[in-house]
Amino acid sequence: MMSVYCIQFRAMGCSVTVQLQTNADGRSILNALPGYLETYEQILSRFRVSSKLSGVNRQAGSPVKVSPILLENIRLAVEAARISDGWFNPLILPALHAIGYDRSFEMLERVVETHTSQPAQDWRSMELDLVASTIRIPAGSALDLGGIAKGWVAGRLADELAAYGACSVNIGGDIALRGTPLGRSGWEIGVTDPISQAEITRVTLTDTSIVTSGIDYRQWRNLRGDRLHHIINPFTGYPAQTDVAGVTISHPSASLAEVYAKVVLLLGAKRGLEWIRNDPQTAVLLFKKDGEVLSNTTFNQLMTERIYS
Repeated sequence: MMSVYCIQFRAMGCSVTVQLQTNADGRSILNALPGYLETYEQILSRFRVSSKLSGVNRQAGSPVKVSPILLENIRLAVEAARISDGWFNPLILPALHAIGYDRSFEMLERVVETHTSQPAQDWRSMELDLVASTIRIPAGSALDLGGIAKGWVAGRLADELAAYGACSVNIGGDIALRGTPLGRSGWEIGVTDPISQAEITRVTLTDTSIVTSGIDYRQWRNLRGDRLHHIINPFTGYPAQTDVAGVTISHPSASLAEVYAKVVLLLGAKRGLEWIRNDPQTAVLLFKKDGEVLSNTTFNQLMTERIYS
């Protein structure tokens, strides 16, 4: 009998919710997921000193042989830096540490000591050898795969669960969707305004992803009382000065959706929408700080309900 199973737990520093519609033993399948994500964290987390990623950062300046999973995520990060002209830069970690974001957010005090930051090092100075499976990052730099890794894990998990049935994988707002639930036209996803916290639209999706990024959730203050957030301008090393409060992006790849959302935040509403305009696969809904909501034609076509003008 076809049934819908659901599991919720914490992993990768955020809440994880997975739904699976299947004829198989869905409960057993989903109960294995916390251990599954633990394996990925041990490879990709910047917050774990024992992770494979932290091992690369400790050996900055020297070539390091890495596993296929880490190599693929670094390759995606380098590609994202290229297509965004460096607005996405995986070498941003020293800047995150300088502004106080040096531990998982749930462990971060609301007032932290900060230090003078600097622009991220040039991503083009990274040496990635896909044949030898090695990466060399410049001395004094460090990698943060952050949203790339979170999106990649959501997509990878959704691909594997799809063998059992239609599924939805939500890792901290990075949602990967596969298949169509029985009796429905797709997965219905509500989108919330980051300022009012009210749901303002719903979209119906299948075999794609939808990601939300904003400056409203991960915030803290330094000792001077300055409000800080985790979206860093790689060219300054400081939190982005932007007119955008949040961005929701739908794209076939959850990793690329994460990248596009952050780049639009960094560029601001006008430049961000212009930058993304030439990609017909990308649906974007943008929330400005002044309350204005903007969307492109691709996103408008996905909406089943619209509660804004």
